[in-house]
Amino acid sequence: MKLYKILSCIIAVITVMGACKKEEGYLEKSDTKEGALIYVSRQANAQKITVYPAKDTLISYDFGASFAAVGLPLNNIGVKFKVDDKAFDSVNVARTSQNLSPYIKLPESAYTISGLDVTIASGAITSNLVSLKYNAKNLDPNKAYMLPISIIDASGYKINPLLKTMFITTVKYKAPEILADRTGWAITASTTQAGDGSLASVLDGDLATFWHSQYSPVASSYPHWIQVDMLALTNVTSISMAPRNNNNTGFTKFNLKGSVDGTVWIDLLTAKAMDPNLKDLQNYELDAPTKVRFLKLEMTEGPQSYTHLAEFQVFKVK
Repeated sequence: MKLYKILSCIIAVITVMGACKKEEGYLEKSDTKEGALIYVSRQANAQKITVYPAKDTLISYDFGASFAAVGLPLNNIGVKFKVDDKAFDSVNVARTSQNLSPYIKLPESAYTISGLDVTIASGAITSNLVSLKYNAKNLDPNKAYMLPISIIDASGYKINPLLKTMFITTVKYKAPEILADRTGWAITASTTQAGDGSLASVLDGDLATFWHSQYSPVASSYPHWIQVDMLALTNVTSISMAPRNNNNTGFTKFNLKGSVDGTVWIDLLTAKAMDPNLKDLQNYELDAPTKVRFLKLEMTEGPQSYTHLAEFQVFKVK
């Protein structure tokens, strides 16, 4: 029993000593390049830059290079980056083959880079940082841009082929939106069928109730329309609509117009598809938040001459 305890203690000591030596190995400086890799290091979301509509502000984030190996570099490692046109073309070839729209190269007028040469200092695993600054006022928020930046030289060290390029792409800013309060809204329509649905039903929050256009004694025909007065200027971002839940003969195409005064109208959505078989809210986003007081839903096509609608919601930003 005593011998067992002695052996256990010896094994424990050897294990601890081995762990210490292993840890010291990771801290040792070496000039060997064997097994060492250099790669792009960046912020967690640095591959995405947000395009804020009409915002005249410089926005920046940083990136650099990192060292991966058993141990630390004995000498400084100079790392060179470049804007990689070949990588840009390769990505767009792949996107085109998948029937996706190609990226637009981020224009030089929209960004600045502090420098494309960095150094991983002796004993360090990360370099100093490169600062990329961009101004969204020079970018179209409705277009997709890309800027690939690659490591092209690392002082003779091998560059990780999977992490040698950072593909910076733009994303359109979307402000937090809320459901507009529909209390007191005035609503009118081209026609309403007496005794079969109510116009107020499209604002009551109940998917089981609905508005129906006139079909008797004489059926009205397309286009049908519903107009709402939101009582105040509202920065509209999107609308949601739900078709009548026990019938699939509603409209299949629509336009949405907006107005400040109820007289002069602008197009907000054009020739959009509505699925009368999908018995739930269907959301439609505007290209950009737009301040209007009046909204006019123009229903333009459907399987019958009449139509109907269960819900009409508006989302806004403050």
